[in-house]
Amino acid sequence: MSQVYAVSDVHGYGHLLQALLLHVHYDPKVDRLFLLGDYVNKGPDSAGTLDYVKELCDSGAVALQGNNERKWLHQRPEQAGLAASRFMKYQQFIGTMPLWTEYKQYVFVHAGIRPGIPLHAQSPVELTEIREPFLLSPRCMDKVIVFGHTSTFRLGVPPEELWHGDGKLGIDTGAGHGYYLSLVNLTSGLQWSISVKQPGSITCRKMKITGAFGLPEYITPFQEEKRSITDE
Repeated sequence: MSQVYAVSDVHGYGHLLQALLLHVHYDPKVDRLFLLGDYVNKGPDSAGTLDYVKELCDSGAVALQGNNERKWLHQRPEQAGLAASRFMKYQQFIGTMPLWTEYKQYVFVHAGIRPGIPLHAQSPVELTEIREPFLLSPRCMDKVIVFGHTSTFRLGVPPEELWHGDGKLGIDTGAGHGYYLSLVNLTSGLQWSISVKQPGSITCRKMKITGAFGLPEYITPFQEEKRSITDE
């Protein structure tokens, strides 16, 4: 059965994203993978993470632009600590990334959308940087908007947990702030997380997926399993 995965705000921790995908036995031939931006900056290996994201895209994944990728579009190579030819290659790749995409009952975007404006009319700045006008709005679409950009600990939940609002699902669990990188399976309602400070084990949480829109009602903090990466 095909699985639908989503991850956001990798922030230079491409090796941890690879560990998560290996852990869940992600199969690009049958599964769908949506990466919601911010692959660069803050973490240890921005360039290597972009290389890995490119490999995933070449195998069928969809990678969106985040606000940190948009910063790279306007930087000089020396600001990123890279040779000009290599940096240009990354800029060209970033330029091919869409700002949003839809799949079944989901809309995927880096930061959110401006309520009352059609998707095709949203500005790149809104899609990659918006916060309060989106987060505080009631449901504005008949689909669930899956987003990153605003780490869930800033939205009043523990940093390892996802955040859910009215037709919204926030999946940035703070890798760029020293917390966790999370991979979400929207098909089965499972979340796998790995700490960027202590990456020796992966934690699996069960979240309840309800109704036609797949909106999480709650995350069950007691139904979790921790497994060492070396157990695989």
